[in-house]
Amino acid sequence: MVSTILIADDHELFRKSLIIALTEYFPNTTFKEASSGNEVIELTKKIHPDIILLDIEMPRINGIKTLFQLRQNNIKSKVLMLTAKAAKEFIFISKKYEANGYFTKNISPDMLAESILRIISSNLFVCSEWFALEFHSSDQFIKNIMPKIDKLTNREREVLTNFFNGYNTEEVSSIMNVKKKSIDNYKNRILSKMDKTHDISFNDWVNKNRDILKFMI
Repeated sequence: MVSTILIADDHELFRKSLIIALTEYFPNTTFKEASSGNEVIELTKKIHPDIILLDIEMPRINGIKTLFQLRQNNIKSKVLMLTAKAAKEFIFISKKYEANGYFTKNISPDMLAESILRIISSNLFVCSEWFALEFHSSDQFIKNIMPKIDKLTNREREVLTNFFNGYNTEEVSSIMNVKKKSIDNYKNRILSKMDKTHDISFNDWVNKNRDILKFMI
């Protein structure tokens, strides 16, 4: 039995439509709504939903960071990422941060309801056939990039975040109250940890991986 489903999306129309569609399959289930990552975290602590349908693109704290914080807080609710993002990198990140499923928003109500039941009743990671093929055929992202980002120190992560946010070396030096030479050293160490010391500049590497980094820093 599915007692409570929390639907997290910043578009109210989508949340309401999803509740209407799922009520047909789960007539005795209580549906709750959240429009931001912060709201998901606070509401989950209070209601302990069986499953959270979590959008990736949300204001302030995106879905990936919300998922990470939920697991850091030892929240055991199942989480199904339901998003418009079809890139395989996002399914890798979601699985690493212990999501239980991943589907795009064009999923049919029948398949969504079936997936919710499968997630509730098992420890399987549930996704569409396309994502399953992508996940099993190409795991270089998990093997190569994600573990390296996880090994960055807090200070290196701070440098990376500042450059990701568009600041230059002089500005980052001022923000962090360290010499520009130290910032350059941090940049070189980050590239070294990414095994990108010689073939790309730091700023080019940040820009190339911008779509992924925004969910990881």
